[in-house]
Amino acid sequence: MEKPAIIENDKTREYTRYFITSLTDINEFADSVRKHWSIENQLYWCLDVIYGEDASKARKDNPPLNFNILRKTALTLVTQAQYGRISKKKLMFKAALNSDTLLDILFFPKK
Repeated sequence: MEKPAIIENDKTREYTRYFITSLTDINEFADSVRKHWSIENQLYWCLDVIYGEDASKARKDNPPLNFNILRKTALTLVTQAQYGRISKKKLMFKAALNSDTLLDILFFPKK
């Protein structure tokens, strides 16, 4: 159970959230929630910073889903590729300039 507060127009409003879980230790529950959001935030931060997902103009019908799948697949491949201490964005740029690097990322990801 959680009681967060919202302040709107100088008025404080509280509400209660209830969670259904098999966890009995509140610290273990809090740790699980933090880990979940850490993973979510890292993924969406990468998608926005590297691929500019928030600025995408694809908003109607299937293109948003299609581009999302392509971005996540590309991010997975770039993450698996190990080229020393090079950022994901720089590695993608390197792959755009050099077809051998692109083929290495696509077909021979290092684990």
